[in-house]
Amino acid sequence: MSDDLSLQHSVLGTFLLPIAQALRLRGLDPLETMAEVGIDPAKIANPDWRVPQPMFTALMAHCVAVTEDEAFGLLAAEQVQPQTLHGLGFAWLASDTVYDGLKRLARFSKLVNTAAVMRLAEEGDLVLLDLGTVPLTGGYHFASRDYAIGMVSRMCSLALGDFLAPVKVELERPPPEEPERWESMLASRVSFSCERTCMGWYRSDILEPLVTGDPALARANDEQTQAYLDSFLMHSTARDVVDKIVEHLPDGPPSQQQIAEALHVSNRTLQRKLKEEGTSFMDLLQDTRLQMARKYLQHPNRSVVETAYLLGFSEPSTFSRAFKRWTGMAPADFRDSPTRD
Repeated sequence: MSDDLSLQHSVLGTFLLPIAQALRLRGLDPLETMAEVGIDPAKIANPDWRVPQPMFTALMAHCVAVTEDEAFGLLAAEQVQPQTLHGLGFAWLASDTVYDGLKRLARFSKLVNTAAVMRLAEEGDLVLLDLGTVPLTGGYHFASRDYAIGMVSRMCSLALGDFLAPVKVELERPPPEEPERWESMLASRVSFSCERTCMGWYRSDILEPLVTGDPALARANDEQTQAYLDSFLMHSTARDVVDKIVEHLPDGPPSQQQIAEALHVSNRTLQRKLKEEGTSFMDLLQDTRLQMARKYLQHPNRSVVETAYLLGFSEPSTFSRAFKRWTGMAPADFRDSPTRD
């Protein structure tokens, strides 16, 4: 794996379509504007094309300059449609709740940007989406992060069918000349020069059932999104770790040291590489067991007891408690549920 991952990162090419519409609203020719930063207009018509991250950042900086609009990133985000996010956008609309849509975004964040590390967390009555810290690379422009924040707000409102304002927004960017525009466009209190970039909603507001919820459609688009991700994601240490975890699980949950030895690296090197990829060994171990549990339980002839032992649990009761903690359902109930996801 390359030590300079920034050279390999990319952004969905369809993200250029809302930017093009925003440029038109400002009276500019989008194809000419994009060509000025080296983007081939012919590639925009390819829905599977991905923009190298440095080129996307250069485009956002150029758009701010030529429009003389410091809030251009938010303006572009207001033009986002579900298809901008490929299958993820349609899966988001078909989610049971806005919260489920946000979970899908965090799960498939690398579809949007391979450098993205998004996390959901709860703080009291709030659910926070943490977009991580901005890249410490030359040429980065905060309009890219404005676009991301605005896109999330836009998709939440599209899913609900009504405007859904975040309770708070924290941005790493320095205060703009007109900070009130950010608060107006996001309909939220916005703090600048923060240590992180995140936005939060009241948990009760985003747990309301959506009338457009369709579990079967959401799962189908999840599968399409995962297939797309698998087609382009770079080789990763995390993927190697998951492969080794799967091999070891029938003998019991492996330790990080065991996996490091299997990959012929030191424990410290493995921990460092996983941290660079925005994950940890324990996160991968738990997620792998959960995903395999779901897969095994989809087979009606496989018992909960057999599934428990295949996943390295010493007792079925221990597995049942863990599965209920992960999903809120007992394994047997999940297996028998017609809407299991």
